Amino acid sequence: MTTASVRARPLDLVAAEWIKLWSLRSTYWVLLTAATTALAVGMLVCHSDISQWARMSPGERAATDPLAASFVGFSVAQLIFVAIGVLTATGEYSSGLIRSTLAAVPARRAVLAAKAAVVCLVTVAAGLVSALASFLAGQAILSGLHIGVSLGDPVAERAIFSAALFLGSAALIGLGLGVLIRNAAGALTAVVVLLFLAPSFLHGASRWLVDIANTLPANAIQRLVSLHPWPTAPSITESVIVIVVYPAAALAAAAYVIHRRDA
Repeated sequence: MTTASVRARPLDLVAAEWIKLWSLRSTYWVLLTAATTALAVGMLVCHSDISQWARMSPGERAATDPLAASFVGFSVAQLIFVAIGVLTATGEYSSGLIRSTLAAVPARRAVLAAKAAVVCLVTVAAGLVSALASFLAGQAILSGLHIGVSLGDPVAERAIFSAALFLGSAALIGLGLGVLIRNAAGALTAVVVLLFLAPSFLHGASRWLVDIANTLPANAIQRLVSLHPWPTAPSITESVIVIVVYPAAALAAAAYVIHRRDA
């Protein structure tokens, strides 16, 4: 067995990418910042609901979603998780180390697959911890008015796992676009437009605007963490498909490009 073939073994590639990711001190800080942000924003929103509850009309109380309130902070945390995916790809391009990596492992798609596996594992695991903490903290605050959701409720379990999956999805989208664009600023800008800015512009009564908005990850995750979905919300199945398809498409495009162009 040759040295090149040993290096190309999947477990060896995953182990190498794992070491690369955790050798960066920024990885720890980024994950901690994302988790803290998600938790803090969710707690603030839940506390705001509690403080304003007495002044709310019956209609406003009915519209309050105690489950979604815990996960409001994930709209910000997603951007931080995106940075993990983007920097995993663009860090090697900016330093020139990608040439050494691809020289050692000519199977470029295998390198991309290893990067995706590590990013997915780390971000989904971190997202699961963050989602559970945000849910428990938010519902503890809302329990003062007896409007919280129990952890044993299937809807709560769906929201927690969906939030974790969403953060992993966002990171993989960042990884795919990082490989495509090969520039951190450009890739981050593209993801911010897709995940953060586009949904804010697609509000209106037109059915076609609603349909486009429902194909975006922002609406998909909002549906999955909501106890009371809005009238034009996508279905659970449609939402899961959206969250899975976006990173799959980004990685497929990245796999095509990385195989055809020079490092």
